[in-house]
Amino acid sequence: MRTHTLLARVACSAVCFGVLLTGPTMAGVKGIIKDIQMSADGTLYGLVAASEGRPVSDAVVQLRYQGSPVAAAKCNAEGRFAISGVRGGAHEVVIGALRTPVRLWASGTAPKGAKPVLVIVNKQTVVRGQDHDQNGNPVYCDDNFIGSSPTGFGLLDVITLGTLGLGGGALAVALDNQNEIDKLKAAIPASP
Repeated sequence: MRTHTLLARVACSAVCFGVLLTGPTMAGVKGIIKDIQMSADGTLYGLVAASEGRPVSDAVVQLRYQGSPVAAAKCNAEGRFAISGVRGGAHEVVIGALRTPVRLWASGTAPKGAKPVLVIVNKQTVVRGQDHDQNGNPVYCDDNFIGSSPTGFGLLDVITLGTLGLGGGALAVALDNQNEIDKLKAAIPASP
């Protein structure tokens, strides 16, 4: 009975640990992964527009690979950007708080349905600040949008770390209890 309980605890801890490890890697990522075919020279072309269809100029577009920034570009007046020297694979495009997962393909290798231009619609409605460009159009500029990295822990991070610590502690106690049981079993003399 004790072995079954220990195995159940270990399995539960392993599942929780796995969920915790996969959760933060996709935190903030919304939408379906978009397949994008790059140009022959390995350039990613894109367009950033506001929800009403107006192009977003001067937006900083950051390309990340496995969470680390690998390239960045700034949108022109038409909201277009180009990032050259990019290799294929799963990436994340970050514009402020907006994160879009993409799968980049070398020219001629993309699956059917892949687009030659990445179109990102910024549906962000809550902003910390607002400014206007030379034409009087609003430009949204929160801390993340202008490219600075966010700082501090959020509530989700604290809960995740606490749960991870609690699960690790429970696993350690369960293993210690099993070791004590094994020692007691070894100390009991065998029956004749």
